[in-house]
Amino acid sequence: MHANTRAATSSNSHTVPAGMSKDDAIRRTSRILRQLYHREQQWFESRTPEQMQLLTQQGQLSLSEQLHYGELAFVLLHLKPCAIIDFAGDRSQLNSYIAAAINPTLRDLNAVGAANAGVSRNCDGATTACYPRSFRLVCAQISGQLASPEVSSWTGAFVVYDEEWRESAEWTRTNLLNPSNTLITEDELARGLDYPGSIPKSLDEMRSIVPVSYLGRMK
Repeated sequence: MHANTRAATSSNSHTVPAGMSKDDAIRRTSRILRQLYHREQQWFESRTPEQMQLLTQQGQLSLSEQLHYGELAFVLLHLKPCAIIDFAGDRSQLNSYIAAAINPTLRDLNAVGAANAGVSRNCDGATTACYPRSFRLVCAQISGQLASPEVSSWTGAFVVYDEEWRESAEWTRTNLLNPSNTLITEDELARGLDYPGSIPKSLDEMRSIVPVSYLGRMK
């Protein structure tokens, strides 16, 4: 696999008690996701007006459509195998965002994931949220020339997946991080990213799509 993989481990990782209870695991995870939300807000506040114009595609997108804390939460809850971290309007800003918001968050989350071994559930075959559980999140960059019917190039975007969840690791490595894979269908993306509903197959169906984003009211 020729991908820029960034394992979320660090000598500065927060230590988490190995005997952590289920309630403690949920409480700590919720706190870390709130911290991610605030890190995202702080990062956006550090952007210049010109950078913000690129990120929002000249004002066509709201900031709430650029937040990723909910995507990581869905991966943690075993609801989606993978999350794509991307600013389609300006991928040149992604490295700064990953360093400021995503990497420190994964470091803290993985400390909880390692401590969850004693309280985790067997999530194999689960069709609803499954947490607490053991996990190890990894952030990697798509380096191959990958495209999909709706996106001409995914090259340079980042993905977050769980190395301890077999479906997550296998799907992401096979479909997004394999440099020999140059095209992914919308249906396959829907499976890995857990799109709700069916993928549009015609222009009329595309017109019926209603964009959904996070409200961004986390305290």
